[in-house]
Amino acid sequence: MNLNQNNVKYAIFVDASGTILGGSNTSALGVELFPDSIKLLSALRERNIDGISIKTGLITNWGNRINAMLKALNVIDCFDVVISADDTPKGKPDPETFHYACSLLGVELRNAIHIGDSLFDDALGAQNAGLHGIWLRRSPYLNKDSSMLKHPIFDNLNDVLFYLDTIISK
Repeated sequence: MNLNQNNVKYAIFVDASGTILGGSNTSALGVELFPDSIKLLSALRERNIDGISIKTGLITNWGNRINAMLKALNVIDCFDVVISADDTPKGKPDPETFHYACSLLGVELRNAIHIGDSLFDDALGAQNAGLHGIWLRRSPYLNKDSSMLKHPIFDNLNDVLFYLDTIISK
């Protein structure tokens, strides 16, 4: 599939570990989906946020083993592209990683959103690369550098999903 051949101009990228995937003692994979990831993943699977078509991707600093995990969890089809640390020279927060992801989907940086649980690797990394960086703060930790964020800080993905509509509709 050539992802550059349609008129979809927005892309949403998510991080894996700590964002949609959490550790598990009961799963043979050692990971499971966070409960609050279900609605976001459904929207990504449908390639639609509040009636607006989107492209989707996952950007992770894990290696290519992420593909098998996503398949086993039945969510690989939520993503048009999966970019692991094995696909890029430096990984996140290097701007080239985010630029590479956007080029694969044929979207402009300003129309791309990256959601992740790391303030530096995900939110500020994406923002410094020219994307919208969204920090999903899974712990009460608040770094002084979070004041550099252009978007609110979120504690769960359901609130992020609701907020995405305000970015995409601008």
